Amino acid sequence: MVELLEIPFVQNALIGGVILAVLLSVLSLFIYLKNWSFINVGISHAAFGGLAVGFYLGLSPTVFGIIFAVATGLLIGYISRKGDIHEDISIGILFSMSMAFGVIVITLSPNYNTDLFTFLFGNILTISKGDIILLSGFSVFALGFIAAFFNKIMYCCYNEEVAYVSGINTPFYYYSLITIIAIATVLSVKLVGVILASAMMILPAAMANQIFWHYRKMLVFSVFFSILMVVAGIFISFQYDLPSGATIVLLYSALFSISVLIKKLIGKAG
Repeated sequence: MVELLEIPFVQNALIGGVILAVLLSVLSLFIYLKNWSFINVGISHAAFGGLAVGFYLGLSPTVFGIIFAVATGLLIGYISRKGDIHEDISIGILFSMSMAFGVIVITLSPNYNTDLFTFLFGNILTISKGDIILLSGFSVFALGFIAAFFNKIMYCCYNEEVAYVSGINTPFYYYSLITIIAIATVLSVKLVGVILASAMMILPAAMANQIFWHYRKMLVFSVFFSILMVVAGIFISFQYDLPSGATIVLLYSALFSISVLIKKLIGKAG
């Protein structure tokens, strides 16, 4: 274990993984409360259109991916709020459209290379110091915003109509939360891929809810649980020569399944 910690890319993976674990597990709470389990998958695929445009123009695909992701997220929210369509329906429509647009742009792009596809299936072991700096900066901003307005955001998540009547600017917090989730999704997918990013956004709060009902305890446990899974997954994958991302996801899934089973057994015993 000590020898592994001396390897630079393992150090970067651990640092980046822990930062992602904290950020995504915090967002996981709001995703769980709002039933947005499909939103990060939809946004990550919708960002594909932006990535394709970036490659086509020879500019930063990450920047265009974020622009597409934020635009898609805001449009999902607008359609859901104004069109009386559930988020999952609007997500399915928009990410299919964006993916189709991306495929067409790819076929026309003289700058096409395989990085466009590897972006969607990233590897946590390829995290660089530059990625860590970018991720750290965004995490500080996102977590700072959430901390500053935590009670109002929670109020909106539990009952948006009552929050609005109480004088809270619910559209602002609704769209702000979607924007943060959209950017976090693109950054995390670029670093760890769709599968691991989805697990890190959905499973922490889902598992915490099997053990705790109070949201503060859920939040603390989600962060702790997520950090533990990332660190353990990286070391186990090296020990047994396994893919790090897949190993972490399996650990998440296994412990979630165990927590559900324990809760049912306790419920039957009671």
